[in-house]
Amino acid sequence: MAKNEELSRIFNRVSERHNLIKTMEEKKYKFIRENTFMEVHCIDFIEKMKDANVTKLANAFQVTRGAISKVTKRLIEMGAIERYQSPDNKKEIYFKLTDIGREIYWEHEKMHQTRIERDSGFFSQLSDEEKDNLIQILNKIYGQIAEELKKLGMDNYI
Repeated sequence: MAKNEELSRIFNRVSERHNLIKTMEEKKYKFIRENTFMEVHCIDFIEKMKDANVTKLANAFQVTRGAISKVTKRLIEMGAIERYQSPDNKKEIYFKLTDIGREIYWEHEKMHQTRIERDSGFFSQLSDEEKDNLIQILNKIYGQIAEELKKLGMDNYI
């Protein structure tokens, strides 16, 4: 049990400290201060998804259509997205980014790229074999965490 206790402690210490660094860096980004997680990721999905609509977004997030309707209404009000209809289908409402939405999208992408570059420094002292082993180990741990989240009814965090 001593090994499991040591692993638990180091795993928690690493994840807590990594999260602390992440949180401090996020304060630099205006879009995080002004938007919710759902709003930013909704913008991300709309940019990457063909013909994004309430149903597709709800499925992607694994949330209700009502929840997505609230998020998209706020994004429309702030001018980040706009509605449109296809000439072929006047019934369905789709979403696309405005200039404000694209600015948020690109700032979000930049943040992720900066995070990858920063994290690369943490792994620079590892050999390729150690990196491969770590990837395999972390994927196994993530699988177990995903199972716990499912048990808690939090599938949308997987």
